[in-house]
Amino acid sequence: MRYRRRWRFRVQLDTRVHPLDILARRPLAAAIFWLPIFAIAATGYSAVSIDVRTGVWAGGCLLMALGSLVNAMRCGRLQSYLLTPLFLLGALASLAYGTGFWPLGPAGWGLIGYGLLAGLCLVSPLPELFLGRYR
Repeated sequence: MRYRRRWRFRVQLDTRVHPLDILARRPLAAAIFWLPIFAIAATGYSAVSIDVRTGVWAGGCLLMALGSLVNAMRCGRLQSYLLTPLFLLGALASLAYGTGFWPLGPAGWGLIGYGLLAGLCLVSPLPELFLGRYR
């Protein structure tokens, strides 16, 4: 009987951590990334005014974009290079929708939120699996 070799797709996980990586430091990552995410989620599902929601969403996305930009410049993490434009687009979209410049209808905040969520789910893990963590 002949042995068949099965080809399997294998992905090597990069477990190295750069000493300047913001995402490797939990308190700093929580302050820059997790706190704005929780604030955006809290204002997205509560009855707050449009001005408050616009400020929280635009400010949170801008804080995360600046954190990603600084992280990309400090350690060269691929995820940070790719997430910076996504967060900037999220800040711009929430500011434009909240001020009435970009009419998305009554489901506008949901569209912006789901767009950010889909971008985070696609951009965060996938490129680092195939291209490595740092540049």
